[in-house]
Amino acid sequence: MREWTSTIAAAFLIGSSTSASAEQKDTSIAAMDHVAISVSNADKSASFYEEIFGFRQVPAPVPMARWLVMANGVMLHIVGNRTATSPHSRWDHLALACADMDTFIAKLDSRHVAWSNMEGGHSPQLRSDGVKQIFVQDPDGYWIEVNDGLKKK
Repeated sequence: MREWTSTIAAAFLIGSSTSASAEQKDTSIAAMDHVAISVSNADKSASFYEEIFGFRQVPAPVPMARWLVMANGVMLHIVGNRTATSPHSRWDHLALACADMDTFIAKLDSRHVAWSNMEGGHSPQLRSDGVKQIFVQDPDGYWIEVNDGLKKK
C-alpha cells in the first residue's frame, strides 16, 4: 500500500492539478507521466482497467508488466510482481474523472462491479467543490475514486 500512496502523492505534488483555478499561473516544473502499481495478476488487472475505464494497452518493455494509456498520454504501469496483500483505505486512491456519473454507474452495475461512496454507502456523494464521487476497487483492492469532474459546467 505504501508504494501506491507514495507514487500517487509524489506524482500529484509535482504534477499539474486540474482542480486549480484557471486564473492561477501554472508554475509546475513537472507533469504527471505515469503511475505504477504492483499487482498479483497483470493480465487480470489490465483487463479490468481496459474494460471499466477504456484504457488502451501498449507494449511494455518487460514481460511481467502491462502499460495502459490513460487520458492526456498519462500511463498506468501495472507490474505483476505482488506477492503479499495489505489492506487499502479509500483515502489511498487514484482519482479518475468522467463526464456523466449516471452513465458510468450504469456501466459498473451492468458488469456487476461493486461501488460505494466514501463512507461505504450506495449513492454518489457530493464533494465540497460540487463534484459527485464514488469509489470502486480493482482486482488487487486498490481504491479508485471516480468523479464527474469532466461534466459540462
